[in-house]
Amino acid sequence: MCIKEGLRLHSPVAAISRETTQDFDLGDRIAPEGTMVIMNIWMYHHMEKIWGPDHMEFKPERFSKENIDKMDHFQYVPFSAGPRNCIGQNFATNEEKIVLSKLLRNFTFRLDPDHKS
Repeated sequence: MCIKEGLRLHSPVAAISRETTQDFDLGDRIAPEGTMVIMNIWMYHHMEKIWGPDHMEFKPERFSKENIDKMDHFQYVPFSAGPRNCIGQNFATNEEKIVLSKLLRNFTFRLDPDHKS
């Protein structure tokens, strides 16, 4: 849950782009076929409408079993999604787990009482 929340707050992929293969309805206008659409993942992962008023806070419980079951499939996309998502996603996630495990086994971490947030 902590790793997923960290990736939500600081996505390894900043943005993705796709070319539309047909006319695409954007609500108030139409993007014609062949339009390059860029999705800013950082902004998407910080939208108050999707993540709530505390979207800038680190809250790993967002990814608890009961909360994940309520999420839209494309709500959390740190490595993109669908057939063109990052092929290194599993490697990167496993690498993160190993580094975090080694750090936690070899060091003691404490909050700085003088740190102003």
